[in-house]
Amino acid sequence: MTEEHPLSEREIEVLQYVAAGLTNREIAQKLTISHNTVKVHLSNIFEKINVASRTEATVYAIEHRIVDVPGGESGQQTGALSFLRQVKWYWLAIGALLLIFLIAILTRALFPVPTPPQTATADVVERWKELAPMPEARQGMAAVAFDGKIYTLAGEGPDGVSGSVFRYLPEEDRWETLSDKPTPVTDVEGVVIGEKIYITGGKTADGKPTDTLEIYDPQQDTWEIGAPLPQALSAYALSDFEGKMYVFGGWDGKKALDTVWIYEPLSGSWEKGKAMNQAVIHSSAVTLSDGIVLIGGQSNSTEVDNVFIYYPSRDNLAEEPWENISNLPDGRYDFGAAALSDSIYIIGGLVGDDPDNSNMNSGYIYYDGDWQPLDTIKDFNGHQMKIQFLNSMLYLLESDELLTKTEFWVFRALYYDIYIPYLP
Repeated sequence: MTEEHPLSEREIEVLQYVAAGLTNREIAQKLTISHNTVKVHLSNIFEKINVASRTEATVYAIEHRIVDVPGGESGQQTGALSFLRQVKWYWLAIGALLLIFLIAILTRALFPVPTPPQTATADVVERWKELAPMPEARQGMAAVAFDGKIYTLAGEGPDGVSGSVFRYLPEEDRWETLSDKPTPVTDVEGVVIGEKIYITGGKTADGKPTDTLEIYDPQQDTWEIGAPLPQALSAYALSDFEGKMYVFGGWDGKKALDTVWIYEPLSGSWEKGKAMNQAVIHSSAVTLSDGIVLIGGQSNSTEVDNVFIYYPSRDNLAEEPWENISNLPDGRYDFGAAALSDSIYIIGGLVGDDPDNSNMNSGYIYYDGDWQPLDTIKDFNGHQMKIQFLNSMLYLLESDELLTKTEFWVFRALYYDIYIPYLP
C-alpha cells in the first residue's frame, strides 16, 4: 500500500511509468494522453516531491512505496539499489541501440541506395488494405472498437432503418451477426464506457428523432435500457471523457441544435453543458487527453470548417469551456474522425456540390497545431465514413450512396522504415 504523498492519481501513474524506465512518448501512449501533457505532469511531480531528475523521482517512488521493488519493507534499500541497477542497464541498452541507429544513418548517407521513382506510391499502397465488406450495406450506423474487434450497430440499409449489430474479427477477416438493437435507428454514434457500448437517440423509420438510450454488453450479447435523452436527437456528435458521455448538437426534427448533453452512467442521469458556439449536425467529436475536439459538420445547410475544443473541467467550474483551434482546410460533414495519441485523423465525408471540391484532399491529420494532408488509397470524398483505431491500425467503413455495399479498409497509421547496414 502506498504512503501519503502530495501526488494526484494521474501523477502517480506517470511516476510509476517513469520508474519503470518508459520515455515520455511511451507514457503518452500507455495513458492515451499527449506528449506535452506528460511533460506537464512531470514538471508538477518534480516540483511537488522536490527532485530534479527522473532518477531522483524513481528513488522517491521506491522510498514511498509507489512502485513495488524486490525485497519488500525489510529489504527496501537492497531492492531499491537492485532496481536502480536495472534502470541503469536499461539506459545502457538504449544507448547501444541509438549507436547502431546512428551507424545505420551514416552508412546510408555515405553509401546511398538508389530509390525507385514510384516509392511514394508504393508506400501508400503498402499501408492500405481492403478487408471483407460488411455483411449488409449500411450508412448512418454507430461504429466502435472494443476488445480488439470492430462493432457496427444500427444504421440504414437497402431495406430501410435497421437495428442489426455486426462484429468484425481482425484475425479471421470476417464478420459475425449479434443481437439486434431493440430500437432500429440511423444517424447515430456510439461510445464504449465500462466495457459497454452506449447508443443514444437516432432517427427512426418514420423519419423522426428519438430520445432512447440503449446499452449493449458485447460480452453477454445483451441489451438494456438507460435513462432517455432530455430531448429527441439524431445526427449529433458523440464522445466520452473520463467515464461520462457527451452529446453535441444534432437534429431535433425541425432544426440543428447547439446543445451539449452529458450522461453519467453511474447515476443514470443527464445534465446540460455549456452550449456550443454554433448549431451543427453531422459533425464529429474525438477525445484527447484534456478535452473533446468537435470538428466540422453542417450548419444552415452549409458545410463548416470550424474546429473547437471543449474542456469538461472548465465547464464544471462554470468557466468558458470552448476554444477555437485550427480550422479544417475545407468544410465537410458525415466524415470519419478518430484520434491516436495527440493526433486526429479525418477521412472522406460529404463536401457539397462545388466543382472545386473535387480537388479537396480525401484525408487530413491534425498534429502539433496544424492540419496536414493524408495520402489515401482512393478518393473517399463524397462518401459517409466511420473510422476507428485498434492500436495503431485505422479501420474505415465506406458507405456507398446507393447502399449496395459498405467497403471496409485498414490503414497502418504508424509506419517505419528500418534500415540495417550491410557490411560486406
